[in-house]
This record gives sequence, C-alpha cells and structure tokens, in this order.
Amino acid sequence: MIVLFGNKAYFDILGYMVTTCPGCKTTSVMTVEQQRKKLTVYFIPTFDFSRKQYMYCGHCHERFEIDKSLQSTVKARLLSKKQMEKLMVELEMEKPRYECANCESRIEAGMKFCPQCGNNLG
Repeated sequence: MIVLFGNKAYFDILGYMVTTCPGCKTTSVMTVEQQRKKLTVYFIPTFDFSRKQYMYCGHCHERFEIDKSLQSTVKARLLSKKQMEKLMVELEMEKPRYECANCESRIEAGMKFCPQCGNNLG
C-alpha cells in the first residue's frame, strides 16, 4: 500500500494598513496575509497544521512575519480593500496638481519636461 502525503500553503488576505516597512523604511500600504499550511493525503487538503500572519510591502516586495503578540494590534488597524481605496482617493485629492501649460496633461512635481508633449517645464 502506498500513501501519498505532503503539505501545501494557502495565503488569505486579511486586510491592508499604512505603516513603515521594516525593510525599506518607507511608509506605504502593507498587505496583511495569513498563511495556512494544510496536510494533504492523496493530493486532498485535510486540515490546517500551521497558521502564520505576514505583512507584505508593496514597495520593496518583502514579506515580514507578524509576531503572535502583535496580531491583535494589527487586526485592530486593518482596513478593507474598499476602505483603502477610499483613503487613497482622499490622499490623492489633497496633493497639489500640476498641469502642463501646453497640453494640460497631469505632471508630477519637479519634472523638467512634460511626458506627453515634451514641453520644457523649467
């Protein structure tokens, strides 16, 4: 009799939060994920035998494990995808807007030339 068994990791997104990344030290949106490892028998997932939570930095693409003592604090700060999108829109509206005098396309602060028409902005 041959028994095939192993494990597989599943990642569930729990939410999002804006915080400083421990790796790149930038303040950005961090995705909070939970990893569940399931025992598989004959390629059928049976039960979880491990759960860990991670924060994923969208800027430097590093993943950091959340200590069990901090998981409740992180959970209290989580935002849903809809809440995060609303916050991003609000922050975008607070930024000063710059437009090219020639073609009126949106430009970032500090640019020397318009990326659309090449107009000298300096």
